[in-house]
Amino acid sequence: MPEAPSTEREDAPARGAAPARDRAFDVARGIAILAIVVGHVLRGLAAADLVPRTSPVVLEVDDAFYAWHLTIFAVLLGVFLRPGVEKHGPRAYLRSRVALFAYLYAVWTVLFGVTRRFTDVAAQAAQEGVDAVEPEVVAGRWDGFVGDRLHALLVADGPLWWLGFLVLVTVVGALVRPWSSRARAVLSSVIVAVGSLLAWGWTGPWVFMEGLALLAFVWFGLLAGRERVAALTRSAHARWVALVGVGAGAAALWLTDPMPPTSWMGPRTLWALAWGVPTSIALCLGVFALSGSIGRRAVGRPLAFLGERSLEIFLAHIVLTDMARKLLTVAGVTDLTVHLVVGSVAGVLGPLGLWWLGRRLHVPWLFQLPTRA
Repeated sequence: MPEAPSTEREDAPARGAAPARDRAFDVARGIAILAIVVGHVLRGLAAADLVPRTSPVVLEVDDAFYAWHLTIFAVLLGVFLRPGVEKHGPRAYLRSRVALFAYLYAVWTVLFGVTRRFTDVAAQAAQEGVDAVEPEVVAGRWDGFVGDRLHALLVADGPLWWLGFLVLVTVVGALVRPWSSRARAVLSSVIVAVGSLLAWGWTGPWVFMEGLALLAFVWFGLLAGRERVAALTRSAHARWVALVGVGAGAAALWLTDPMPPTSWMGPRTLWALAWGVPTSIALCLGVFALSGSIGRRAVGRPLAFLGERSLEIFLAHIVLTDMARKLLTVAGVTDLTVHLVVGSVAGVLGPLGLWWLGRRLHVPWLFQLPTRA
């Protein structure tokens, strides 16, 4: 299959139709996807008990990432959802977007389960010797696989909850269309703001119930529109906005205990909420402003490329960082710096390799809907 023409990205896992790319948006995505990968490497180390799960340093770094990285994708989802709906109409837009998200959700839910079992068997073989991996033991690892994956579809496996969130907000945004009238904009904004505050830091047990606080950032993107958000990145004052936003957010993270909009590991208190909301807003604005300055420099080119390929990195990085951690563990590597560096590199370059290989072999179905022959 020939490569699709270069288009703007609506969000981490989808392409949107737009007349031209805005490098600042791609740079912002690139910065955010790097933070997501490193954050998940750190969480993987904590889950494997290679670092203390309740370590103050680990918790602070985790909060520092989750306070802002998904807000970038949420804002850009709103920015590009509106022109997509206006161009194709709500029905056609929903049909294409929901089909893509549902397909990717199903495919990667299965792949997560398959790769996890294979890496577990490989790790056991490396640690105990090939003779220790009896055929019946290997076969036993697949007992209950179908039931496990069906359950994973309901609860979302790892970061795949984001795809469920995309389905939810795409449907809501396309049907409500808050930009169509002032009354809709005001009423829907009030409802979304209240709902986001109530859901801030909360994670439900089922798919569609995580990340609900991010809806406020999607709504901001919907109502602000592409030009207004792009104006922030091009403003003559962008450097100052970046300095104040990132500086204020970093200070809040250092001096207080702000609650991120998603994946909060601490108690949900009014104090944590009161600091969490402005911290996330400040960091989100700061990163967007910073991306404009970076985009005009040489370093912006590789970051923009990562942003263009954020779909592939987002979907595949968990599998590849998990493999890297298990291989290092089997090899006896305990240095956390090595784990962080190797895991992060694997989580970025590995998905790019899969994307490249899929293009060469004309089988890009890991990252997009299959096309009819």
